[in-house]
Amino acid sequence: MTILEHDFLPGNLVRARGREWVVQSDSRRDWLRLRPLSGADDESIALIPELELHPVEPATFDWPDPARAGNHAAALLLRDALRL
Repeated sequence: MTILEHDFLPGNLVRARGREWVVQSDSRRDWLRLRPLSGADDESIALIPELELHPVEPATFDWPDPARAGNHAAALLLRDALRL
């Protein structure tokens, strides 16, 4: 899958190079500026999707599992993360 098949917009979550990224506003159709979803801004990269060994794809995540509900501390951590 190449960038021609997916038109990623700023704010989209994508998977490339084995991790999830956020598409930045200065991306274009032929190259992407990406910030890691779970990293620092100084880890941002620019890549040309057509040159990648593995295709850049929309990121997907598993649905929450009610059987794996966390405790109060986990809920507070999630709340703090959502507020960032």
